[in-house]
Amino acid sequence: MAAVEAWFLGGPIDGRLMPVEVVADGSPPAVVKLPQTRFYVEPSKFPMPAVEHVYVRMDRLDDLEVYQCLQAASAAT
Repeated sequence: MAAVEAWFLGGPIDGRLMPVEVVADGSPPAVVKLPQTRFYVEPSKFPMPAVEHVYVRMDRLDDLEVYQCLQAASAAT
């Protein structure tokens, strides 16, 4: 798996550096989607749906790709 190092801004992983798998032509993806499951505080019959956070490639800083978080898809509705 070929990957590049990316810096994520905003959202639940603000300020983290993480590897991002490149697409078929070797370039970093324009969009990264990260699902986040919610924590359970008490027993429930129905699991909470995952929230999908969408990060868009904004810039390149030195050897890092920079991704900015858009509003979570489920929060936009």
